[in-house]
Amino acid sequence: MLIRFKVSNFLSFDDMQEISMISGKPRLKENHIQNGKDKLKLLKFSALFGANASGKSNLLKAMVYAQSIILRGMKFSSNLYCKIHSDNKEKITSFDFEIKINDKYYSYGFDVLLYKNSIKSEWLYELKDGTENLIFVREINKTVNLNKEFFKEKLSYKRLKIYAMDIENQDNVLFLTVMNKNKNALYSDEKNSIIIFKQLFEWFKQTLTVILPGGKPIDDSYYASEENLEKITEIFSKFGTGISKCKIETIKMEELSAKIPSQILSDVIKFTENNYMNMSKQGDKKVKSNSFLRVDNELYIFEKRSSESMDIKTIKFEHENNEGEYSFSEESDGTIRLLDLIEILLNNKKNKVYVIDELDRCLHPQLTYKFVENFLNKKNNKNVQLIVTTHESRLLNFDLLRRDEVWFANREKNGPTRLYSLEDYNERFDRKIDKAYLEGRYGGVPIFETLFPLEDDRDENS
Repeated sequence: MLIRFKVSNFLSFDDMQEISMISGKPRLKENHIQNGKDKLKLLKFSALFGANASGKSNLLKAMVYAQSIILRGMKFSSNLYCKIHSDNKEKITSFDFEIKINDKYYSYGFDVLLYKNSIKSEWLYELKDGTENLIFVREINKTVNLNKEFFKEKLSYKRLKIYAMDIENQDNVLFLTVMNKNKNALYSDEKNSIIIFKQLFEWFKQTLTVILPGGKPIDDSYYASEENLEKITEIFSKFGTGISKCKIETIKMEELSAKIPSQILSDVIKFTENNYMNMSKQGDKKVKSNSFLRVDNELYIFEKRSSESMDIKTIKFEHENNEGEYSFSEESDGTIRLLDLIEILLNNKKNKVYVIDELDRCLHPQLTYKFVENFLNKKNNKNVQLIVTTHESRLLNFDLLRRDEVWFANREKNGPTRLYSLEDYNERFDRKIDKAYLEGRYGGVPIFETLFPLEDDRDENS
């Protein structure tokens, strides 16, 4: 789970800003809090409000950028430093994540000089009993400082020292990244303290999911299950979309060939077959390989169950009081938006931190409200968090949210972005906070010097 994210000198962020998922003082809506084993209580949900160009999306872009460096290394120089001050070009940009993994808490981050494509430092601490216990600290061109007491296994510590020495002068790759390249054998013993490198990397690869506008859907695999389709039908019926049934239909290869470029089709089929072969070698008699393809807003499922055949399927929808069948692309933009985000409401098992930009995009205000309400009321999503940016002021309702679940992004006179929580205002729980927000009490709303300065240029005598 995410505890905090901090960033500085990136896009509209100048000095260090943070968003926190640590619960505040409110005692209401205890079901909105993750059930931890210790005193640290983490929220399931946070919403970030702010005017256009306030920096809301920049916070998510910072997460994505940091995630990309962790997973793939620094590929090219960037001018994404904060340009409010000219000397920021020469200043470091800092990313810091505080996260929870297996009931333990860690702080991981790194400093980079963006325009030089250069990593300057990297660190990992375990957070315990109000203190930071060093795991490793790295500064470029210096020996990596490894905590020998943390890595108690002598062999593991020696191997880490060797890996660390190999990258002392490499400023385009993180130690965490290096420790997850072709090192599966290193993590065969999950009780070995060195496993933290794999767990941390997997958190960024599998747990953290950030969706920006125009990004791909979260996970299409949910549509391959008849059981899930029944749940999707139930959800969409309650949301008033008109959908009365979701079902899988098989389509012919000839029909698909007319819609999809031959090279793309060939690549997907080859990928599915190779995956099937690899799974078969493991001796599983009930092997099923699924691949998913989105083309022109249509979803296709490639399913291989035997060495001889491959089924190609798609999803169809039936509507109330309507005898026809509809495909993905024939549904409304709002329905497609919900279909793209449906994993958030269905996921009961995977540890996930979903971060969604413009949750309300294409959604009716009441539907946005219901989506958040359904997420918060789920009883079995203990390992799931949802962080969103939004303009939908109807969410600013104490019947729905706690004070500590509401955040604001504000820029005054095109200055740097400042992040702060509604918790800072200590509002009463009977306050109409949506009205107060639109009136500008909390900042983060557009400020107009003039409204529609239209002038009639016609000659008065005409």
